[in-house]
Amino acid sequence: TTPDQKTELTSASKLFRDAKNETVAQLVDDEVRLIAKQDELEKKLYNVQLKGLSLVDTLETLLINFEKDADILRKDFTISDKRYWWIKIQAYAKKNAWTQLLEFGKKPTSPIGYEPFVDVCIRSHKNDEARRFVDRSIYSSKIDDERLPFMFAKVLMADEAINSAIKLKSIEALHFIEAKCQLSEANLTKIRQAKEKIQDYDDNPLKNVFKIFNRGTRADE
Repeated sequence: TTPDQKTELTSASKLFRDAKNETVAQLVDDEVRLIAKQDELEKKLYNVQLKGLSLVDTLETLLINFEKDADILRKDFTISDKRYWWIKIQAYAKKNAWTQLLEFGKKPTSPIGYEPFVDVCIRSHKNDEARRFVDRSIYSSKIDDERLPFMFAKVLMADEAINSAIKLKSIEALHFIEAKCQLSEANLTKIRQAKEKIQDYDDNPLKNVFKIFNRGTRADE
């Protein structure tokens, strides 16, 4: 990055502020800060090219081999936990760091849930790794029950997907399972019967009473 480029960006920021366009001025300021950080990191780190990269691409590049520097840069630019988790799991997948991804998933609470972990594994054709994220012995207190049938279906665990969808009385999940999994005749019959029962339940005017009763029963357990 040349001094002229930084000067041009600084001048542009001033022009936007003079025009009362604070939002764009702040974006330009952030770009100036990013360029300065990239210059600093390129001097500090061995054989890393960051010039011209966006903030997200810069973070992903650093996460490959310089995670501490990525964490510092993230704080400098006030990247939210949710956004940073997304960036991080994608970076781990890109460098095939599946052990790191699994360990990262064991942190106390994921702000993005665990389905994105499954998705990045599947995109990399790592179904065995993806299945680990639906292992309730590891992630039992963290997995979102309402997304569980979808996660099972994505890793082609049809029986588990169907059972969890039936438990949730989710026709949407059952449709997803039908589209995603190769199903036996027995499973197709099970899904059809489940849909009929769920529809009958939805048509029952007393369903809200049943829901209240079921919640009370679970609370007493």
